[in-house]
Amino acid sequence: MKRYKIIISGPFAAGKTTFIKTISEIAMVETDRKVTDSEESAVKDFTTVAMDFGRITIDGETVLHIFGTPGQFRFNYMWSILVKDAIGIIIIVDSGEVETFEDASDMLNFFRVKTDCPIVVALNHFKDKEKISVEELREDMNIPPEIPVVECEATDKESVKNVLLTLLQLILTQGDLYD
Repeated sequence: MKRYKIIISGPFAAGKTTFIKTISEIAMVETDRKVTDSEESAVKDFTTVAMDFGRITIDGETVLHIFGTPGQFRFNYMWSILVKDAIGIIIIVDSGEVETFEDASDMLNFFRVKTDCPIVVALNHFKDKEKISVEELREDMNIPPEIPVVECEATDKESVKNVLLTLLQLILTQGDLYD
């Protein structure tokens, strides 16, 4: 059996944990702890401090291990640890939180320096929030044309699957996983 690692990253509260929960075939492993920062606690009560982990069986021979990173820069040492041996990265961005785009851009640049594996940006739409377009996000974050930006809703399995398929297609065009 071949196992491949995919990284899910993005700013605080962008939808990373939800994305993995939506698609994982196993109960997700979480390292959530109570938020201690007053600004962050206004957004949500718990946050990932080490990683999230989920799994998807593609076929009898292939399994994807999906690792979610913490979203805060104070945990960026985990990003370096988790990206080791990854075949692809998804950066999730909350389409309604313009103030997090700079953090998302910094994360994108961090991973582009740390690895040469393919990256996809997922523009996550939360219900009841304003939405920015793919073109606006690409411009705001200065995302190069070779990095796909895909709209998604982290609570919708088909939407999450579409983002993963976009990444897998990109991986396959850059090299054969089955060598």
